[in-house]
Amino acid sequence: MFRRIAAAFLVVSSMAANAQVPDSTPIIEAAGQSITKGEFELMLAEDVRLARAKSDPAVMKALGQEMGRAFALEAEARKRKLDQSAAVQLRIRNYTTQLLANQLLLNLRRGYLKDEAALAAHYEKTKDAWAQPRVRQILVRMKGSEVALRKGKPDLSLDQAKAKATALVAKLAGGADFAALAKADSDDLGTIASGGDMGFVNRGSTDGSFEGAAFSLPVGKVSDPIQTRFGFHIIRVEERRPMGFAALKPALANEMAHQEMDRLIQNGFKTNPDYFGQ
Repeated sequence: MFRRIAAAFLVVSSMAANAQVPDSTPIIEAAGQSITKGEFELMLAEDVRLARAKSDPAVMKALGQEMGRAFALEAEARKRKLDQSAAVQLRIRNYTTQLLANQLLLNLRRGYLKDEAALAAHYEKTKDAWAQPRVRQILVRMKGSEVALRKGKPDLSLDQAKAKATALVAKLAGGADFAALAKADSDDLGTIASGGDMGFVNRGSTDGSFEGAAFSLPVGKVSDPIQTRFGFHIIRVEERRPMGFAALKPALANEMAHQEMDRLIQNGFKTNPDYFGQ
């Protein structure tokens, strides 16, 4: 108990000490250059290390040392006029381009998160696409798969695994029971007992090609074999469960931000065909 109280006291003391330093005070200096507390915290405002550092004196000290070393090397590079090199200037420009593009995406996302009406309208247009599918699958692993080889089963080559998956699809098309085939032939040890039932699948929780099929396949339809790093999947969507507006707000804002970025890109530049090709 005493140790917990002491640790909490140190955290509070550290935060209080940080807060007492005025924003205009230089906190790192190197070869005549400096950065103030206000500038430092603004620069690292979206860096998780700063939040941790403010509550942990050891992390704060380590962060100061890390940034100090970088400042010292930057100062020496400027002293040698490396920053004036045309190649370095263009690499800085390239980094700035990427930074600003990422910042634009973040800015658009924040804007849409605040626009309740726009989010609600987008939700109404796309809510069916966000509905969670409950998926049943049969997995046919191949040599080199991250999935463990099922006891007593052969270690199939890629071509052999694809041929087996194709044959299983044909059996299902002929009326075979999906759950029974999954118990007999699936290499997914986690879903064999349930006849391949994976439950409801969230976006971002599976391989991209698997997710694409799971969210687009009509309920009750059996997929063709889907190849991932695990092997070949045969899936069937059992049902779909709508997701509520509140839970989807961040994802909706992100999608709308990306769509606006795509619109900006569409007619926002041109390239020289003689150099880049038609």
